[in-house]
Amino acid sequence: MKTLAILGSARKESNTLQALKRLSPMMDYEIIDLLDYRITPYCYDPTATAEDDFLPLARRMTEADALVFATPVYWYAMSGVMKDFFDRLTDLITANKPIGRALKGRKCYLTACGTDPELPEGFEVPFRRTCDYFDMEFVQSFYWKSQD
Repeated sequence: MKTLAILGSARKESNTLQALKRLSPMMDYEIIDLLDYRITPYCYDPTATAEDDFLPLARRMTEADALVFATPVYWYAMSGVMKDFFDRLTDLITANKPIGRALKGRKCYLTACGTDPELPEGFEVPFRRTCDYFDMEFVQSFYWKSQD
């Protein structure tokens, strides 16, 4: 099974990366660190974002059997870089529908890291609902409490 892990932390060598490496149920996966890509914020004009890295990453998502979204918990929500990425998924229901439809059937996992004893209430909702929207299967969340 080919697995793509999308890491949305604000820093390299983050606690979230460590959580992903410790908690991921997959033994073999490729990590996409969103800090290495230029993902511009969502814009209603699809030509305004045509030159960034979002669509190539979205195409790579369609080549995987499973996706792992890995994010720290920032103010009880996903990180800003992950939120920008999720906002851009809108492109896959408007200007790039074939890519969005090709996500159907993927298994999805969430790995999160934070300082609270457990994942905040409602944290999973955007991930679960996004999976539902694209007809992907949200399988499970993994949470690691960091010491920072």
